Amino acid sequence: LYEKWGTRVFDNISASELRHMDSMKSLLDNYGLADPIGSNEVGVFTDQELQALFDTLVAQGSASEAEALKAGIAVETKDIADLEALIALTTHSDITEVAQNLLDGSRKHLAAFSRGR
Repeated sequence: LYEKWGTRVFDNISASELRHMDSMKSLLDNYGLADPIGSNEVGVFTDQELQALFDTLVAQGSASEAEALKAGIAVETKDIADLEALIALTTHSDITEVAQNLLDGSRKHLAAFSRGR
């Protein structure tokens, strides 16, 4: 959506999200778990529910810059709920620490999308 609208918040947050993915990849490696992204291209998901959500939000965000910001809010809201659920389920301190850091980042991203910057 940054390519479509040139809104700075999308560029800033996409760079941050790459760092978040690196943090999660590190946990996957530490626990010997397969990377669910594998060699998929950006925007391609093996989970059909996630793929449908991605497609819906990209279509929404392509309609207008305001709708793009709403899509960003939807992504961060889902991220926050998922991370809170992960924190509640895990007993591993390293997972809790990474998830808490990502949660803090998602809350900042949500605020940035809400401000439209």
